[in-house]
Amino acid sequence: MCFPTRAAMRRLFLPWSVPIGTDVELSLVQLPGRGQRMGEDLPTDLEETALAIAAEIYAEATEDFVFFGHSMGAVLALEVVRVATLRQIQVPRLIVVSGSNWPGRHVHEPLHELRDTQLIDRLREMGGTPREVLENTELMQLVLPILRADFAMLYRYRYRAEAAVKSALHVFAGRNDRHVNTAHLADWMQETQAPGNLHLFDGGHFFVHGQETAILNKLRELMAL
Repeated sequence: MCFPTRAAMRRLFLPWSVPIGTDVELSLVQLPGRGQRMGEDLPTDLEETALAIAAEIYAEATEDFVFFGHSMGAVLALEVVRVATLRQIQVPRLIVVSGSNWPGRHVHEPLHELRDTQLIDRLREMGGTPREVLENTELMQLVLPILRADFAMLYRYRYRAEAAVKSALHVFAGRNDRHVNTAHLADWMQETQAPGNLHLFDGGHFFVHGQETAILNKLRELMAL
């Protein structure tokens, strides 16, 4: 199950549906206020969002599942597993957190308070959003409220230490990601009781765009353990 990055970026994972293999079912988390859930209120509290996702996932949990979360989705995936652990319900056997600092070192930057032009400039700097989207005024008027809600979730989120989860946890990161401090990625390991490791890929924050084959090969390798 793949957890989104910011805004409506479920498309980040759509190209995986075929190469990941017919023996793996790719599920994409759809947050309220976007896509088929466009009419719903945008969430701005990450922990409340994690509770809601956990309720939906575990109502239909299969015998064997894996979480993959990129950027904000990595923190969201961890919080969903924490909910499941506290409620003593089924947890994924593997969590892959990607393109994200350990939440205990999260930088609280109020990006949601920037003016539209400033926010678009920051998105351009971060990468991951196509230029034609950034330059489409009508489309950005639809996307910016979603982005503000996502950035507000991260800004308001406060990490708290809890008991380590039982799921194996692995960390994926881009070697040239300016938004992630690779020196601190090992801190993620304190969130699990199981073995885990750090895996580096060529690219920046959205290395998942250009490294699909390498990422999916590593995912299949980890899922086979």
